[in-house]
Amino acid sequence: MAIGGVFLYRHFSRPTRVAIPPRAEINITIIPGWNLRQIAADWQAKNLIQSPDELYALVGKPAFNYKANTQIAPVLEFTTTSSWNYFFENKSDYLSYEGYLFPDTYRVYADAKPEEIIKKIFNNLDDKITPEMRAEIEKQGKSIEEILTMASVVEKEAPSAESMGMVADIFWRRYEKKWALQSCATVNYITGKSDPAVTDKDRTIDSLFNTYKYPGLPLGPISNPSLTAIKAVIYPIKNDDWYFMSGADGQMHYAKNLEEHNRNVYRYLR
Repeated sequence: MAIGGVFLYRHFSRPTRVAIPPRAEINITIIPGWNLRQIAADWQAKNLIQSPDELYALVGKPAFNYKANTQIAPVLEFTTTSSWNYFFENKSDYLSYEGYLFPDTYRVYADAKPEEIIKKIFNNLDDKITPEMRAEIEKQGKSIEEILTMASVVEKEAPSAESMGMVADIFWRRYEKKWALQSCATVNYITGKSDPAVTDKDRTIDSLFNTYKYPGLPLGPISNPSLTAIKAVIYPIKNDDWYFMSGADGQMHYAKNLEEHNRNVYRYLR
């Protein structure tokens, strides 16, 4: 540009590029059989949440009967999307998301919001429950909530794929006959303990999660079951036993009647 015979030059400087540091990532692992209390404690230790209540506000409180307390459980808005309808369209309004946080190792951003992590977990659950498994559940006339509930108990009661299949068959037959499942794990879920054999006092706790006091399935899942446990309750190992126990020898012992079971208790727990 010329002004009065003098040429002026405009100098344009290149914009300074500010390097944006990549978001740090961490691994989180949900152990098979963990419940919401344990997940919350782990996420708090990793600074993903400030307190367990932050997670409970999103997914509900563990071992809490919302209906009995005239409340509705929290609902995550993104669970209403069509891709997850199978899991959540018929989910009880009075239950937390216990049982739906699929155990696995997840790579997440260190500053991720809990909602982001939960979405990743639900996507994984959706992938793991195959069309064939869903068809078999439907064939049996069961719901995914019933499957996850039973699997959550079996996960806590049996240590291996084979024993899970055996225990699942025993529990389903008890369920069909409207017997009490009598699972110590359901009582521990209420109390927050981890007793291998619960006390007589704890067995009388008035809670619909207590399978000593109330026959049938507990009110909802008591843990987050592995794929192994889920498959065990969909495809149980047929047997003619009615009782089982885990002995001090680390083995599972089965019995066809109460008398035989009591002998096992005497032999392997004393």
